[in-house]
Amino acid sequence: MTHPRRRRKKSPNAALQGWIKRSGRSLGELALEVKSDLLIMGYIDVTPPHRTRIGHWASDGEMPRDPRISEAVAHTLTRLCGLAQALTPADLGMNPSAASGRGSDHPASPVATPGEAGDDPTKRRTALALIGGTALAPLMTPGAASADTARAYTHHATLTQLDPTGLAELENTVDRLGTTYSSKPPRELWPMAARQRHHVFTLQHEHRHSLREARELARHAGMLSVILAWIAHDLGQGDLVQAYCDDAWTQSEQSGVLEVGAWAEDVRSTHALYDNRPLDALVAATRGMAVAPRNGNAAIRLSAQVARAYARLGKADDFEQAAVRAHNHQQRLPLHGAGLFAVDAVRITSYDASSYVWLGHAPRARAAAEEAIGHYRAFPGPFQAPTRLAIAQLDLAQAHSALGEPDAAIAMAREALASGRLVDSVRGRAQQLDRTLQRRYPQHSAVAEFGEELHVLLAA
Repeated sequence: MTHPRRRRKKSPNAALQGWIKRSGRSLGELALEVKSDLLIMGYIDVTPPHRTRIGHWASDGEMPRDPRISEAVAHTLTRLCGLAQALTPADLGMNPSAASGRGSDHPASPVATPGEAGDDPTKRRTALALIGGTALAPLMTPGAASADTARAYTHHATLTQLDPTGLAELENTVDRLGTTYSSKPPRELWPMAARQRHHVFTLQHEHRHSLREARELARHAGMLSVILAWIAHDLGQGDLVQAYCDDAWTQSEQSGVLEVGAWAEDVRSTHALYDNRPLDALVAATRGMAVAPRNGNAAIRLSAQVARAYARLGKADDFEQAAVRAHNHQQRLPLHGAGLFAVDAVRITSYDASSYVWLGHAPRARAAAEEAIGHYRAFPGPFQAPTRLAIAQLDLAQAHSALGEPDAAIAMAREALASGRLVDSVRGRAQQLDRTLQRRYPQHSAVAEFGEELHVLLAA
């Protein structure tokens, strides 16, 4: 005789409901935030939860099968609620081990909701323990005060759970990601950088550290966000560019190292320029120069950004003045440098090529582009800059087009597109060239063929 299967009793997850309510987001909005955070955390192979699934977790006590989703939900709610102490899956009633081994189809054990938890009295208890639980009044009288109290203050200021070698490794990681940036495709770089950025977030919010270490962590966090902004720029993800530039600026302020913010504005200026927002590019470059260390790499890069932003705006006189300042730096720069944060003489020459294209000075654009291309092709392996070479080649193609040489323009564009690193800026420049060629040479058969080739290449 068969017996009807007993249906489990559904039990709301009061903790998760409480934190969702405190976040002020609807289930649909929370689902979008979790989706974004899964990408940021490097979990690109995880299917984001739908709003109805989150609703089941909250109302029925179910839990996700993949623990990475629980981790992402905890991270998202920590951020949305503006908490200094990071939430864990257990805080949300989403920790299977805390639920006596019950799986995703069983209700989670309820934990305290935000309203029930109070204001973390452990911080007050810790402070009292450090001074031996004494009342305040005796501390106000020198004769009754204890030197142990002062020693406790000193000890408390240096308490940390961080491994010093971990901070040194973070420094190496940022340097390695920046130096080898051009050697890897952006989609391969993203999870590497995103995972490191989330690792720093975890150290900042889940581990005890000193104030000095907090500043170091903020600096590393900011530089990792600058790298992520560059990757987002190469992938054409404008919203992520702005978000990570904003984060880098904030981390710069927290660390006291304003140069990090200057590097963020370097990315923001570049992205705005390629997004056809030259005024925004000028504003970002100017803002970055205001905080960049004098004559440092960031300041030199930003001075060149100011010049080409003026050129894109069509302000020839302002460009010439700004270019003089950039060229004053150029005279004492190495010919080539490696990585995202290097500055070299050829970069300024390549910026000149783009600027002369925008200003309509085709002969000067051709000369600058040919000089830059010659140097880029001669660079040794560690200093290869495929994206900058491709941009210089497309600038030269634009110059050929303006000088009545469409076949030369197409040949040079094909070289640029064969580089194998078709980032968003190269794709955009190639499309601009195609439109220019079709406008100037509508009857030229080679122009039509190039347009068809480009369409197929960019659609792949």
